[in-house]
Amino acid sequence: MKKTKHSPAHSSPRIAHVNFHVEKERHFLKYVKYLSNPWHIMWRNFLAGAFQGLGFAIGTALLLTVIGFIFGKVLNNVPFFQNFSEAIETWVDDNTDY
Repeated sequence: MKKTKHSPAHSSPRIAHVNFHVEKERHFLKYVKYLSNPWHIMWRNFLAGAFQGLGFAIGTALLLTVIGFIFGKVLNNVPFFQNFSEAIETWVDDNTDY
């Protein structure tokens, strides 16, 4: 039995090529639909900016906490910093109500 020119073995790369272009066009149409709605773009960018700001604030707080903890343990044995930290602790105790 002789294989024909249009057998499934020969058309498979061609079908994959066509399928690739159809998917590419589908994604392009979704992108055009996205661009045609400016409120959707503004909302999405607002949410992205809000979460970036939240992540920055949380990351900065954690980093400064860790650095403060490490410096507190290391520099607490140095006489100048020990006196300085005691003065700050006394000031905080005097000026806070808890």
